[in-house]
Amino acid sequence: YYRMIEHPEAGRVDPIAGDVRAVRRGGHERYGAGKIKAALERRGVTASGRRVASIMRRRGMRARTRAERSNHTRRGPTRPGSRTSSAASSTATSRAPTRPVT
Repeated sequence: YYRMIEHPEAGRVDPIAGDVRAVRRGGHERYGAGKIKAALERRGVTASGRRVASIMRRRGMRARTRAERSNHTRRGPTRPGSRTSSAASSTATSRAPTRPVT
């Protein structure tokens, strides 16, 4: 019969966890571990980036990235000659150099 014994500090709450959460909220949840570490240093709290990343991972915190929000711009032609207009594709093909077929 083998029983795993937890490390004595496994249940201990990290004393800077509250500071990490406060900095993250102040940055509108966009800050990753590197920015949070820098902000904590400006506040006078010393912590390694690895420690901050570990706290974030354990508490399910992730930096919000561009992919997590929808694109609010509209696709489609904007003006003649732009890359998205239908006229641009017809003029681009007409300007292409013609090579003889061999």
